Amino acid sequence: MAGFEKIYITTAGARLAAKTMEGKQLKFTVAKLGSGTLSDSSMNAIKARTALVKSVMEVEITGAKQTSDTQATISFVFQNTKASSAFYFRELGIFALDPDTKQEVLFAYSYAGNNAEYVNNSISEIVAKEINIVITVDNAANVTINLDESQIYVTEKELKEALKNAKFYSGKNYGIKRLITDNTIASWTRIADAEGLSAAATKNGTEVANDFDNCYPWSDIRRCNIDAETGNVLAYYGEPSFKEDGTNGEVMVKIPEFWWKRERVPDEFGNMYEYIYIADYARAGYIKSDEFFVGAYLLSTETKEVEQIIAHSRSGVVPKYNTKKADFRKYAKALGDGWQLLDYHYFLLQMLYLVEYAHYNSQSMLGNGLVSFSTAKAIIAEESANRIIVSSAPAGLWVGKTICIGATDAWNSSVAADRQITAIEDYNDGQHTGKAISFDGDPVDIAVDNVIWGSAQKTGENDKLGNASGCVLNNNYHPVSYRGIEDIFGHLWQHIDGLGIQNYIAYICKDPSEYADDKFDAPYEKIGYTNAQTSDSYTKKLGYDEKHPEVALPIEVAGSSSTGTCDNYWCSEGNRIAYVGGSFYSSGTLAGFFAWFCSAASSYSDWVCGARLLYKNQ
Repeated sequence: MAGFEKIYITTAGARLAAKTMEGKQLKFTVAKLGSGTLSDSSMNAIKARTALVKSVMEVEITGAKQTSDTQATISFVFQNTKASSAFYFRELGIFALDPDTKQEVLFAYSYAGNNAEYVNNSISEIVAKEINIVITVDNAANVTINLDESQIYVTEKELKEALKNAKFYSGKNYGIKRLITDNTIASWTRIADAEGLSAAATKNGTEVANDFDNCYPWSDIRRCNIDAETGNVLAYYGEPSFKEDGTNGEVMVKIPEFWWKRERVPDEFGNMYEYIYIADYARAGYIKSDEFFVGAYLLSTETKEVEQIIAHSRSGVVPKYNTKKADFRKYAKALGDGWQLLDYHYFLLQMLYLVEYAHYNSQSMLGNGLVSFSTAKAIIAEESANRIIVSSAPAGLWVGKTICIGATDAWNSSVAADRQITAIEDYNDGQHTGKAISFDGDPVDIAVDNVIWGSAQKTGENDKLGNASGCVLNNNYHPVSYRGIEDIFGHLWQHIDGLGIQNYIAYICKDPSEYADDKFDAPYEKIGYTNAQTSDSYTKKLGYDEKHPEVALPIEVAGSSSTGTCDNYWCSEGNRIAYVGGSFYSSGTLAGFFAWFCSAASSYSDWVCGARLLYKNQ
């Protein structure tokens, strides 16, 4: 039921109750459900009410039980399809018959306010709810109930039996809302079961308190090992057989099933609000997200003896980059049935994050992520060396860092590729003073002005966090995680498969077997809004399509790093693909959970673009 905390007997109801002292019978007749909003919700104002602000439907009283000398519990069952339209269940009124005037009187009234439940009248999701209301009167022996058996949709016995046989659920509905006409504030207001909760993420690897750790589905988002052939979970994080390095299967993060809703609804004053809800059980008007698994790490590859390239999600390897989207898709499918690239499910992860943290600024909430890189030039030539002598080692180069060495600049690995720094030591030969940066692998010839630069990093730096969110170091050079998903933003731009953009209009497909580049007809469906057409600007507002409500792409820009979505957006005309998250290439505050790069063609590949695996049972 909606968030009704108290029910008050009205002044008129109290007068009726007093008549029972004269031996007169008090007959409850009907319950009325409403969607009105009170300008004054104080106890005195509620007691003075004689009617609902906006009555939506009437429900006959179906049962009564005396629970004490002064109390009786009345019951009724309402069916969502009896409503003429969808509505917010915000008001509840219990009516009784005046024994003298024979007129119906508002006996008791309750108001849910912002905790109102949205009732969808769709026949595809028929819902019957039994509601029990405790009424206190002066003489309970004189309380009778006016029953109409033709209005009983489900009996108490039938309902209890159905619940006994149904799947267990805790019945929580976590929500947030935001006035979408005000984009100066990036925060959301917590509502429903999220009200009063708080979320935090570590910024230094230490444990922090997060209320959502005990709330489903977040409580069940866990790292695990999956058998690539069967899709079976082999072990969860914390179990002895769990391995991050891929020796016990792909390292994935399980996202359990949940129900969600994203909608935009005006209030009584015409102000448009956006609402996002995450529920742990089926609710009318909500969409079910089936269980799926997302890669704990950015996608890496392995070449088999038959020269087949297969994708992986594992720790301790350099992720794949400089690869076209179609090739990434092929590498993912090579793992077997159910394996694919990250797709529209990313929008579901965005909603999970938003309801948890109630703030667009994911870098502020979780950490900056890997959004910067450093370079240094050789000042001495050496042959067959495993070091490069530079004038100084910038902050972005440290022991353990993965690097490339280019001939004269970054974005080149002609001298060395994907090496790891093993030592950084002072250097002085009497003529040159600087730093000697040593690296692993075969020796190479170093020439003056060769450039060492921080490229794509080995995965697994956040392994100590396990299923937690945040980062170990928060200085722009280290990864950030969301619930065990490392580099959820930053490091490498990540492909979103099944999403194509043609002249600023997005097309979505949700059938992985049909994913293809530059496809803008069936089964791809056109999104009902046009994306913003100004590139390299902070997003101010995201779009909304009732048919695909999860798809939230930028439609207004000119925001900032602390307003709107707090993340940047790039775009261009023509046939384009979509990347999310930002990269290590000077993204800074431009990166984040809501950063979009939609200006590349499907043939595009780059040092800063990668991908992520997703697995879902077919």
